[in-house]
Amino acid sequence: MSVVPLFPGTLNPQKIDHEDFELEVATRFGLVPSFFRTAPEAPFVTRELWAFAKSAYLDTPIPTLFKERLFVYLSRFSEVRYCITRHCGFLLGLGRAAGDPNAQPMTIDQVVRLLQRPLPDAQRTEAALARLEAVAEPIDWPSPETSYDDDLLTSATVLFLQPARAVRAKHALRIALGGEKFELLVAFLTFVRSAHYWTLMHPELALEDDVREMLREHEELARMLLEDAEAGRCEMGTRLFDELESLRDLNERQELEKAKRALEDSGRQKDILLKEVDHRVKNSLQIVSSLLYLQAKTAGPAATQFHNAAARVAAIAAVHQQLHKYDDVGTVVLDRYLIDLCREITAASSSPDRAWPLLVDADPLIICTDVAVPIALIVNELITNAIQHSRPVRQGGGLHIILKDHADNFSISVFDPGDNPTAAAEAR
Repeated sequence: MSVVPLFPGTLNPQKIDHEDFELEVATRFGLVPSFFRTAPEAPFVTRELWAFAKSAYLDTPIPTLFKERLFVYLSRFSEVRYCITRHCGFLLGLGRAAGDPNAQPMTIDQVVRLLQRPLPDAQRTEAALARLEAVAEPIDWPSPETSYDDDLLTSATVLFLQPARAVRAKHALRIALGGEKFELLVAFLTFVRSAHYWTLMHPELALEDDVREMLREHEELARMLLEDAEAGRCEMGTRLFDELESLRDLNERQELEKAKRALEDSGRQKDILLKEVDHRVKNSLQIVSSLLYLQAKTAGPAATQFHNAAARVAAIAAVHQQLHKYDDVGTVVLDRYLIDLCREITAASSSPDRAWPLLVDADPLIICTDVAVPIALIVNELITNAIQHSRPVRQGGGLHIILKDHADNFSISVFDPGDNPTAAAEAR
């Protein structure tokens, strides 16, 4: 059978005998991991996997401890416990971490802290991505257990678990690392995922004697490695992105709430301004009305015209007074407004010897400001006309104003006895 190497430049695996292959592996790791003793029926596949390991894992210019620590942490999510156990052994000096003969072993406490590192939940991920996105220039590979190291581990985990959905994580890592280091990291993550799948397809993989001894000597470490609740939690990636989605929804709700508050504040300020304008307009109109009433006293035959003009101005001023009283500057409480308006008109038209009793029967009704002004002028004309042609109270006179709210409209009626004592006149 003729085999074509999957990676250009590699030797024909049929020309490499088994002993030479294991010698090469042992030279790099200080031992031969069981991982590279699988698939005896197709040894060339194992050798191509070895070539992949060298290019993406052993020989990639990523710092040894960063690679090995990330390998261990990502292996928490593998159902088969071979990778996490074997690479913990590498970190502790059982063999060579990432094939590096100069790698300094980590302590048990350091490895335990790595295994106890919190999972990248939505809040932690959001903070890490934000810090990486804020990097002005690509950073160097950070030292272990530093802020950038923690952010890179978090973001790489997100990218590893859900690569197709981790658009922001890819963007943040590319900003923080630069293009070349980002691609090296992606190649490394690809190998780790391949290693997990390989062990899943070969569950017969046995732990080496050195790591078995490590597990016997460190019971707490053994429990963390072999009884990790996250092992095989394939849904962890979905859970993470659900949390991220929830966080985005929360941020959107907070932004909407902030915008709503801003609009409400702006609306309140506008209402205050409009009320102030209405108040000043009302004062100005009342001054004009008062001046007209004063002028009427000396106007002689033209006094009636001055009284009529003053009453019209006072009617409009009453509308602005209503706007100033209530919270909604766009509407007028018509029943309350009619009562106030009628009182003002009759008071202005009355004297000690001539007065008109007033009866207002009004249904509760709110109308818009644009309608209130012409209604005020119409009612003013009706009441003024009624006063001019009706009898004062001493002669049995009086005024009756009725406001009725119907289903789709409303009506206002003004009644007075008129000069005819036997017939009542109605004005609508």
